[in-house]
Amino acid sequence: MSNDFYQEAADKFIFNVKKGLLYTQNDVWVEFRKDKAKIGVTDFLQRISGDVVFIDLPKEGKIVKRFDEIVNYETIKSVLTVTSPLTGIISKVNAQLNDKPELINSDPFGEGWLVKITPTNIEEEKHHLIIAEKYLDLMKSKINDELKKDKK
Repeated sequence: MSNDFYQEAADKFIFNVKKGLLYTQNDVWVEFRKDKAKIGVTDFLQRISGDVVFIDLPKEGKIVKRFDEIVNYETIKSVLTVTSPLTGIISKVNAQLNDKPELINSDPFGEGWLVKITPTNIEEEKHHLIIAEKYLDLMKSKINDELKKDKK
């Protein structure tokens, strides 16, 4: 793995956190480019949730508020809901996920991105996101919690 990632080994897995992105406590990443924000799920979330078999993407042009449900996806283990980390308009969806939802598992920080949002107030909402280093610490805590569950 390149220097673009922090890594954490746990059990038989290696979890990656991409540097330079912002994160939510709900295991969603955000990449800002000009006036757009690309959104996806973290390596941690895709790994603990299992193989993605179906995805329900929103319609482009949909207005969303921070914490609104934007994507639902089904894995072999459960159905998960992804909430928006930002208020704005869904400007693009990753339509290739309709045919290849497994891209979320194989490339969560690349081809497996979910949506792009045009935020209405980037500077205000950036303050609700956390940097990669802080998300790494949060993820480590979540990994420890998962390992404890598995031992019970």
